[in-house]
Amino acid sequence: MLDIINLIAFSGIFNVLFFWYASTKMRSKPDPVKTLIVSFVFSIPLSFLLIGVYTTMLIYAARTGASEDAMWEYMEQEELQ
Repeated sequence: MLDIINLIAFSGIFNVLFFWYASTKMRSKPDPVKTLIVSFVFSIPLSFLLIGVYTTMLIYAARTGASEDAMWEYMEQEELQ
């Protein structure tokens, strides 16, 4: 669970920094505060998507009696097929 929280935090931080950097490279200089707000708005759906996938995986693991590591391995195998 800590891994997914770290992933969400890092993705949110990356998103904010990316929008902030991109705003400095535009010809028309946007307001940094508005850019920061837009970056937060874009990171919220990403966070919910990651939380949803991880929660679904944990519920399925609990129903089948598998461990978290077994579920990650199963998802990787399904992705390769």
